Amino acid sequence: MGAYANGTIDNGKSRVSVRAESGTRLLDVLRAAGVEIAAPCGGNGTCGKCRVRVTGVLSEMGDDERCFLGEEETARGIRLACKCRVLDDFEVHLEEDVLHVETDYKTVSYTLSPMIRAMREALKTTFFFDGEPLDTAAPDAANLGLAVDIGTTTVAVYLCDMDMGRVVGTCGFRNPQASYGADVISRIDKIMKEPAALKEEQRLIIEAIGRTAAELCAACGCTVADVRAAVFCGNTVMQHIAAGIDPSSIARAPFTAPTLFGEFYRADAVGLPIFPAAPIYFSPCFASYVGGDIACGMIAAGLDRPSDNVLFIDIGTNGEIGLSTKNGLYFCSAAAGPAFEGAHIECGMAGTAGAVSEVFLDGDGIAYRTVGDAAPAGICGSGIIDAAAVMLDAGLLDETGRITDKDEAGKYASYIGEDADGDLTFVIDSEHSVYMTGKDIREVQLAKAAICAGIYTLLDKAGLSLSDITSVVLAGGFGSHINKASACRIGLIPQALDGKIVSAGNTAGAGAVAILLGKEPREAAKTICGKSDYTELSQSAFFMEKYIEEMMFEETIGG
Repeated sequence: MGAYANGTIDNGKSRVSVRAESGTRLLDVLRAAGVEIAAPCGGNGTCGKCRVRVTGVLSEMGDDERCFLGEEETARGIRLACKCRVLDDFEVHLEEDVLHVETDYKTVSYTLSPMIRAMREALKTTFFFDGEPLDTAAPDAANLGLAVDIGTTTVAVYLCDMDMGRVVGTCGFRNPQASYGADVISRIDKIMKEPAALKEEQRLIIEAIGRTAAELCAACGCTVADVRAAVFCGNTVMQHIAAGIDPSSIARAPFTAPTLFGEFYRADAVGLPIFPAAPIYFSPCFASYVGGDIACGMIAAGLDRPSDNVLFIDIGTNGEIGLSTKNGLYFCSAAAGPAFEGAHIECGMAGTAGAVSEVFLDGDGIAYRTVGDAAPAGICGSGIIDAAAVMLDAGLLDETGRITDKDEAGKYASYIGEDADGDLTFVIDSEHSVYMTGKDIREVQLAKAAICAGIYTLLDKAGLSLSDITSVVLAGGFGSHINKASACRIGLIPQALDGKIVSAGNTAGAGAVAILLGKEPREAAKTICGKSDYTELSQSAFFMEKYIEEMMFEETIGG
């Protein structure tokens, strides 16, 4: 090995030659070459996010690096740039950019390629407001942008450096509009009864976003005045409320939305406390019940240019389902209700510390895990799905959704209890009084039947069968946490698709970031919304028939 290491950086479009002293950290080599990669810990080796694919003569991988990388990544030549040193000839492959989004459970990475690479060639994005170009760049200040995913239950905010084309801060919080109801229909109902509630619901969400933006900016040594643009995405109702537009017509036949967005609004008109003239782009929506979050998700998942038949599912209060095929895009929204978000469940709660998040058979017993390994305080969505699956496998639940009697439960009889009304329950933890009731199971049946019947309806519309589906993309934070086998066991997703399911995480937030940083994904989102085929499930006889059929569980195994 010589005193210097010669290398090449390949970004997929061009190759740049570099030279560094032998033993130099790869992260320093990349920085010297003007290549920016995620390293929130400053290169101290504590975040594990500076992943890059590299070949050549490099320092040996130590345990402190290996602990961040799985076998698959290691086999592909992935290294941590802060832990890897170049010793002789090497080649770095920048085939794709990766955004890392923090959730309550873990960090999930999303690949946004090739769009982000293309954005790097024109990072100074020109936005248009009222037909006039607006230069958002500020030479005397930071040039920041916000990407906001407004969920019915949770909200995710991403602070982006628009000059560098990267996320510099993330934060999530519970949607404060929950005081007006757990679902969008409840919030619309409040507005219909009390028109002043629209302004109040808008104020709650905008102020919460503003406070979060201020916190993220402060952590970067900036102020909200440095935020020069924003992108909002969410379901159609959430976007209407955020914009201050009455969504009441969405809840009345023929269920027509006042607007499907794909438009800019001024920050000061909306009330967001950032640079007053900053444009806020509200993502285009497909229909009244398939919103901008799905458009952003499709962009992040690369499904705007499909090469296979892919199902895209965001499981929430409204289960939005997309089917991307070579012949077209098909969408529907299934009214699943808030059961999987812990609402309307006796011991239900959000996925916070103490929530039972996993339930599983353990020898002759039934065990569970909680978020944060804390004492059980209730059960969240992933635990609810697991619990139903375990009950079926243990013979504690029959095909109709009836909890079995103790004398039918065999070796699992100790897990059958009674509530205050004498109705049977599935006892998860007797000491902390965490259990599932028959009414809870009915809520699960309603939710899973709606999602599954929606899947079959789109397949029928497209003239496809389950065997034609190459993969199923589960979007959203909830989709990242559920046990896929359990989801198939209870019939949330058809059994035939087990093994084809991929959890993609918060694709809505990742897509919003992509739209914030470049014109191409913004145009792609509008294009797919304009050419999609939307099915209103309430008017589909096929859906209603499948919905009734999918209320049943598959035959139990027994204990």
